[in-house]
Amino acid sequence: MSESFDLRVDLPAALAGPSAAFTFVERFAAHLGAPIESGDGFPEEELAAAEQRLGFALPGAMREWYSRFGRRWDLFHALRYPYSPEDLWAEEGVLVWQTEKLFWYACGIPLDRLSETDPPVVTDVGEDDEWSAHADRFSLACIELLMSQNTLCGDVGGWTRERLPGDAEYLERHFTAVPSLYGPEASGGLYRWFTDRDVLVCDDRSDEDAELGWLHVRALTSEAADRIQAELPGKWREIMDY
Repeated sequence: MSESFDLRVDLPAALAGPSAAFTFVERFAAHLGAPIESGDGFPEEELAAAEQRLGFALPGAMREWYSRFGRRWDLFHALRYPYSPEDLWAEEGVLVWQTEKLFWYACGIPLDRLSETDPPVVTDVGEDDEWSAHADRFSLACIELLMSQNTLCGDVGGWTRERLPGDAEYLERHFTAVPSLYGPEASGGLYRWFTDRDVLVCDDRSDEDAELGWLHVRALTSEAADRIQAELPGKWREIMDY
């Protein structure tokens, strides 16, 4: 476990671009004691076969992500999961690469932006069958996927509880806010992320059935899990959803 790893510093730095994002993924995995290895990505022949089948080249950042981390289900799969290269498909002008496990929504890249190294990502939430903005860059979408799925699984597990009065103020005063992972037209400000040294917190106000919303937490150590629950007491429930 890397003693120098600090989410307050390393996570904002990861948002600079593909190189920084993928370095963060490697350091995050190493900190969890499950370092990235050579077989964790898809081989070149499978990526080339996918491109031949689709009839176009994959964007550089997407290709690199698949080649380095595409098989790390433990890092990127929980309620959502990316398709394997052989299952990538195009519809309505979008290359679809990620879905929610009950197929309620999908994420993709506009076909007219595929020539960009780090193109934007759009999402279809299934309500009106229209694609809308999600992340300005693919590398940002990868970091968002890593963060959101690791609040739902992992060695320590994710923890969740309903949001209480005073939670937002406490997070703003005592935690470090993460710059927005979503495009200016996405999410409606319903999701905010905060970090401590070894804790991720998602302040989620997207659920209309919850009066104030939810807090989702991913502690990287058992000590950090105990600490966050002491600092923000309430009816926490552990999530182990693979």
